[in-house]
Amino acid sequence: MKGKKAIILWISFLILSSISWATPAYLAEKSPYKIGVNLELTGPWAEVTKTVKRTMVMEVEKINAMGGVDGHPLDLVIEDNGFDLGRAAANMTKFARNKEIVAVVGPFEDNLQATTRAIAEREGITDIIICPSNPMVRGLKQRWSFNIAQNDIIVSQKLVDLCLARGYKKVLVFPGNWPLALSLAEYFKRFGEEKGIEVIISKETHKPTDIDMTPQLIKLKPVIESEKVDALYASTGGPPGPIICKNMRTLGIKIPIIGTHAFGFNFIIALGGEAMEGVEFGAGKPVVPYQLDKDDPVRPIVIDFDKRMRERYGMGADQIAGHAHDTIWLIYDALKRCHGKVTRAKFRDALENTKGLKSCHGIYNYSPTDHDGLAKRDMVFIRIQGQRFMRIKFPGFE
Repeated sequence: MKGKKAIILWISFLILSSISWATPAYLAEKSPYKIGVNLELTGPWAEVTKTVKRTMVMEVEKINAMGGVDGHPLDLVIEDNGFDLGRAAANMTKFARNKEIVAVVGPFEDNLQATTRAIAEREGITDIIICPSNPMVRGLKQRWSFNIAQNDIIVSQKLVDLCLARGYKKVLVFPGNWPLALSLAEYFKRFGEEKGIEVIISKETHKPTDIDMTPQLIKLKPVIESEKVDALYASTGGPPGPIICKNMRTLGIKIPIIGTHAFGFNFIIALGGEAMEGVEFGAGKPVVPYQLDKDDPVRPIVIDFDKRMRERYGMGADQIAGHAHDTIWLIYDALKRCHGKVTRAKFRDALENTKGLKSCHGIYNYSPTDHDGLAKRDMVFIRIQGQRFMRIKFPGFE
């Protein structure tokens, strides 16, 4: 009897040992690398930031299933700033004072970023910006702030290329009244006029919270007709884009509409419906995963991501989901290159030394003098056709 008990105890020990051996070491021993996430989860950008949040969660789960970063799991600490500058600043300060937080992602909206960037510089913590911030803020060359999205300059240059390819000679810009939209308008005018395009920036503007731009467009309609404008550039982002398109078509304004890369979000087509037909813009590669060139080095990454998004959330990749994907993998890559000696300073240095990292939007390269990462060649031309994003090619402008 004693022998049987001994055998049972021995078998139990072996089972427990094997379970312990099979369990990933980081679950029991290694502390997580915590990343603060400061997003506008409520307010006018809620639909966009919902995509950012769930994409980041999906990618972190994938990394942790792979064993984390050298056995350390990634842990997202998510806070809603409510599209409020005070709350965004408070979140950033809270993250900065928490010594377990390695870096911070967000906020999304351009209006909130100057303040959070300043806090990042003061506190010595990396702030990764998803939404493109205006060149004035980027031009500060802050050591602790890094940009994920294409900057205003290359976005504007890409859109000028689109106008040249289409033969537009005169373009009316209807800008949003916030720094990013106004910056895009001004850069488009500068680069357009350098290429011989007459660019008229409307004195009529709109706010991100506007739900009807009919009054402004009624004033613009005579300008479009008298100036014989070839196209209207909706320099905007989020819900105002499809609202402008719907209001224009309702008023019988039939000229082509061009938009920013922020038109490359899945919900844009759903909001605008038939009014979005024919709208063109430059955007990131995740908008058209299966239409990328066969030899494009990021094509397999984008297609894999698109498939996982569809399986998990019932919707494919788009511009903003791609930014969220790339954010997490840039963090992962930089943490790996810290070789287990992760501090805020070492992480910042590793991120700044990112070279040739292939991800959804293209190939990222950072340096001490360039915290933007992407180039114009990482963008493609898009047309909304049949309620879908379709890639269009223009010889000489790719």
